[in-house]
Amino acid sequence: MLEPMRNHGVALAVLFGACASSSKPHPTSGNFEDCYYDCKPGQKQAGSAAPATSPTATPAPGGKLTPAGEKAASLRDAADLLDKAQNALASGNKNLADQLFSTAELLTGPDALASLAETFHAGAPPRVAGPTQKIDASAPPQPKVIGSSEQEDADAKVAPPKIEGSLTGVVEIDGKPLAGAFGLITLEPASGKWAPRTPKRRSVEQRNREFLPHVLAVPVGSTVAFPNYDNVFHNVFSTSPLGAFDLGIYKAGEAREYTFSKEGIIRLGCNLHAAMSAYIVVVNAPAYVVTDDTGHFAFKHLAPGKYKLHAWSERSQAPITQDVTVKAGANDIKVGVAADAPAGAQPDKFGGKRG
Repeated sequence: MLEPMRNHGVALAVLFGACASSSKPHPTSGNFEDCYYDCKPGQKQAGSAAPATSPTATPAPGGKLTPAGEKAASLRDAADLLDKAQNALASGNKNLADQLFSTAELLTGPDALASLAETFHAGAPPRVAGPTQKIDASAPPQPKVIGSSEQEDADAKVAPPKIEGSLTGVVEIDGKPLAGAFGLITLEPASGKWAPRTPKRRSVEQRNREFLPHVLAVPVGSTVAFPNYDNVFHNVFSTSPLGAFDLGIYKAGEAREYTFSKEGIIRLGCNLHAAMSAYIVVVNAPAYVVTDDTGHFAFKHLAPGKYKLHAWSERSQAPITQDVTVKAGANDIKVGVAADAPAGAQPDKFGGKRG
């Protein structure tokens, strides 16, 4: 069931410090780890020298803020954030301005600031708006990689070919198997004719400030949810022209989703944590599998014949293509890919350098 994100009111403190940049302190408190949310009225953020709420809020008898007092404090915090966002924008720091404005949106609700949104979001990928989904917070972590057409067929009880061949192999760079990285192999019949695969529903979770899975392969048209299991905010985004999107920020127990309608490689990032990265590979091929972290892969149930093989690794900018013939029985192959992908943290969602 979809639920709109609730107004956090005074329970939300400014979140960005180390999340935005390891070289700059938090824009309000000056601390690097003020990334946690749900502080109580008057409570200090972890390591913070200032309370999370406005000192002018008037408590009710017993020391608790009235609902009106909470709302007033929340609006004062939002106003302060808007001032800081405008100052950041004026100084040319679009990324920090967007973060501050997005935090103000959580305090007031997006409708209250809709007329200003484009001012701060311009230049970022299209924003996925609307309510978040509630998730099962007790779900176990997913594996590092997910994506196998043969596993899909097994789950759907699709019968294998009556006559079949297997294809095992390894993805190499400079004659050596991949080490500490993942890749993807797809196979297309040389005839160019095959039935499209059914789109899937999958998820890429944000857990312990990492994406899981790190590489996900899905058919064209699949929808991927992005649940947050951390006690910090995340801002999942991609600037890929094949699937550019910006999910905004939302807290633990919530998710937003995106449908991938074009074939290609989508690199994911978190706009608050530069070290977070992952890949969604959207495939049109009828047969595909993600390698392990040594580049090894296996197809066990292929119809014998000629195929176009496409191979990619996360250290490569683009896939390579080669012809392969699968004979009945066992077949083995080595596939070489380039190591030409840019190293280091990817730019923020506005294209600014990080790391």
